Amino acid sequence: MNRPFRTIVLTSVAAGTLALAGCAMPPPSSTILSRLPEPGASGGQPPALSSAERKRYDEIDRQVLREQNSAMAAEAAARAWAYYSPPPVTIYGGYYGGWGNRWGTGIGYGYPGWWW
Repeated sequence: MNRPFRTIVLTSVAAGTLALAGCAMPPPSSTILSRLPEPGASGGQPPALSSAERKRYDEIDRQVLREQNSAMAAEAAARAWAYYSPPPVTIYGGYYGGWGNRWGTGIGYGYPGWWW
């Protein structure tokens, strides 16, 4: 290694080390969970739902489950159909696909033609 290249590499490594050292910070003294309110500090039980609210939430739950089931069924069908691929279009005779002579004979593979 020649001397100028070696100097550039060492300078780059030193600059990178200093840049990464500036990103380091000490861990917090307390856990993140300590920032959450205490379980008993919220005042006990959540307020009870009225019958109209409960009915609305149950309806939303049923709608979500229906949509989730239909989405899972559609995904399963798409996954099942993904295994099958259509066979290539092969045409025998009466079509000039780029092979054979110019009288419309030969085997053509693919459609609309060999140029695609």
